[in-house]
Amino acid sequence: MAQGVNGLRQFADRCDAEVKRKRADQRAIHERLGARMQTAVRGQIQGKINDAHGHVAGWQTKYIGTGGGYAAVRATDAGSGPDSPGAITNYLENGHAIRRPGGRSPRYRPRIHVLYVSGRGFYNAARPSLPRMLQSEVDNWGREVAARLEGR
Repeated sequence: MAQGVNGLRQFADRCDAEVKRKRADQRAIHERLGARMQTAVRGQIQGKINDAHGHVAGWQTKYIGTGGGYAAVRATDAGSGPDSPGAITNYLENGHAIRRPGGRSPRYRPRIHVLYVSGRGFYNAARPSLPRMLQSEVDNWGREVAARLEGR
């Protein structure tokens, strides 16, 4: 009988340790998920635009929430303005308008008649793979927790 109570007490202690460990595990899951998302977005960029030197792909970084509660991939905070990495990423992702001719000569006829460039959508293309990534991370975490609760 004492062995059963002692085993139950050890299991309860392991459960308490798991509850205290939740925040660290959550952050670790989001770190791994963020790295996988970053790889997916960079792969989509390589497939959708000519980024031979890797500038646009290199601007994409993962961000983890301060409490470890979320992961995101977005352009770096390397500046602001129309030529910043965030702005250029936005232009490529969502599209942009083309500047019209200045009209200095009344006889000028533009050769290009496109008013808008369509976006490449590399973030949207990476989005469908997120549920699989998240599910695999949660499955791995579940196996880790089960092993720790079993005392392995």
